[in-house]
Amino acid sequence: MPAVAATMSLTGCGGSSNESAPTGDSSVAPVASTAGAGDEAAIAVCRQVITSAGVMVRDYNAFIKRLNATQNYAQIGTEDRYARETLDTGARLIRDASTPEVPETLADKVYAFLGATEKLSEQIRKKNKLALNKAMTEWGDTRTELLDACGEYMPTGT
Repeated sequence: MPAVAATMSLTGCGGSSNESAPTGDSSVAPVASTAGAGDEAAIAVCRQVITSAGVMVRDYNAFIKRLNATQNYAQIGTEDRYARETLDTGARLIRDASTPEVPETLADKVYAFLGATEKLSEQIRKKNKLALNKAMTEWGDTRTELLDACGEYMPTGT
């Protein structure tokens, strides 16, 4: 079973860009001043997504590494429980950070990711290896789409 590649998706949304943040340029200032609650809400939910997704990937990968090594749920200890708890907690934190002010296009991606997270957690709970691969692929795809969308809202620069 494949592990999730975390760095591929997470790098696009952080503040690690070489571009500098807008300064006092008057052509940029009106956009920043009219950003409003929608952009602030998007930034808040995206920050939580980035944080939660990183932890989710870490614990999911630990679970998959152990499952691949043993090929037996009975021999993986608590890794499946940790993975489920991390997915469930991350989803709850993202859901709590998502407010009605989040722009609809971003909110749609948030809820698609939350749905995929629930499916992945459920397949881990059911110990269904075949469905786990499909659920992980959907989860990874929706995570990437969400992180890409968050890149439009997250501040860049130094």
